Amino acid sequence: MELRSATLNDSIIIFNLRNDLDTRKNSFVTDEIPYEEHRHWFEKSLDTKTRKILIAYENEALIGVIRLDLKSDNEVVISINIDPSLRQKGYANKILCEIESYTTSWNNKVRILTALIKPSNIASIKLFSKRGYAVVSKDKEEIIMCKELRGECLD
Repeated sequence: MELRSATLNDSIIIFNLRNDLDTRKNSFVTDEIPYEEHRHWFEKSLDTKTRKILIAYENEALIGVIRLDLKSDNEVVISINIDPSLRQKGYANKILCEIESYTTSWNNKVRILTALIKPSNIASIKLFSKRGYAVVSKDKEEIIMCKELRGECLD
């Protein structure tokens, strides 16, 4: 599996993934997003220094999209969206492992990866728990899980 930075050409791929029914169900904003709104957000995101959007692929096939948002000098919030046809096949774990290594190379000050998860998103809770993320906050709206990075992925 490889990661690359998203480009404007990826806009429609990310738009379609974002509007997937299961993606919307597990997102904090569940409404379907119109393309023009998405395109504006996406173009702005590509120009934002504190945001990185990555495409995960294998043999030139899309696996998923990752968004990294720099929350502070040492913390990044992560969001992963796997292609619907590849969900529950272990790709999210592979992507998260890659991101744990990638993040420190993107910004060598980053030491903490954080995930914001809806309590109903059991698959994500299990994924992040399996990778050693700890629940630091939990309420009926959101679970916050964090992990201190050590610069390498131990699978």
